[in-house]
Amino acid sequence: MRFLFQSEPFHCLLNQNDLHTRHNIHIMKVIALIMGFPLLLWMFHHVQQPPAEDNPEPMLDTTLIAGYSFFREKGLDLDLSSNILLYNAIYPLLGTPHRSRNSRDGLDCSGLVKKIYHEVFGVRLPGSSRDLYRMATEITREDLREGDLVFFRINSNQINHVGIYLGNNRFVHASTSSGVEINDLTHVYYNRWYYKSARMLQETP
Repeated sequence: MRFLFQSEPFHCLLNQNDLHTRHNIHIMKVIALIMGFPLLLWMFHHVQQPPAEDNPEPMLDTTLIAGYSFFREKGLDLDLSSNILLYNAIYPLLGTPHRSRNSRDGLDCSGLVKKIYHEVFGVRLPGSSRDLYRMATEITREDLREGDLVFFRINSNQINHVGIYLGNNRFVHASTSSGVEINDLTHVYYNRWYYKSARMLQETP
């Protein structure tokens, strides 16, 4: 009994030291957590967020172009360099019937060109397709760009048809059969009767 009685203070001392050690460990864990939390936040932020581009590439707002999907289906991939006013002027005219000499309704080929050039470029053009050709500057087919004119001799030795080039070999015109429409310049029919290309404006927007 005396041995047990004498060992109790030592046993209590061990318990106190153990509690003190555990307390210190707990405090160190708390300190480590507090100090490491900002580092964890920084790592999480940089993992979740992709690096920002110094010069992000601007995107075309397709909602500004009437019939954007339609033009894409026709093979025209519009981008920031495209003349939005041009396509917005063309779209509502698509399907307009061809106007004959005896009718005031619809549009003939030169009438379509003159209407669009006035609305888009602010230029009033007179005359027929032949007159337009004489006014413009002839260019090669390879030099065609958006807004230029393409001329045809359909079953004739004289110019009798004109359209506005849009890009990717597509052009808009008023055909006698379908009215205002977009066609492929490389199509067998149009490629056969194609005559010349010309630029009415030295710098088409």
